[in-house]
Amino acid sequence: MRDYEILYIVRADLDDDKVQDIIKRVNTLIERAGGSLERTNVWGKRKLAYEVKHQKEGSYVLQDFQFEPSRVPELEAALKITEEVLRHLIVRKPEKVVPTPVAPPPAEVVLEPIAMESETVAEPAALGNREES
Repeated sequence: MRDYEILYIVRADLDDDKVQDIIKRVNTLIERAGGSLERTNVWGKRKLAYEVKHQKEGSYVLQDFQFEPSRVPELEAALKITEEVLRHLIVRKPEKVVPTPVAPPPAEVVLEPIAMESETVAEPAALGNREES
């Protein structure tokens, strides 16, 4: 099952009890199809960007739920024939990323300059040869 959210707009000329009935109807559609509801958020009445089915306002409802991907077309078909729902949009939510444990970086290794010591010993001998010439 995957996480989905649905935003649908119910006709504004319906009173709050009727809107709650529509929400219950959508909930039963989701549950009958094997889904499980997580959260319902009723936004209330808002002005539409353009007129839909001779309506200038609508009651917005946002719901989060878990659903099988193969059942989404069935839910969309049921919402299309529901006269009280003006528009709907079902979106799959991004999957939750489980953080993987990261190994700590290796401890720093301090290298002692061994080559430097041999150069300092060799340099005075080279300087001594130059002085003799």
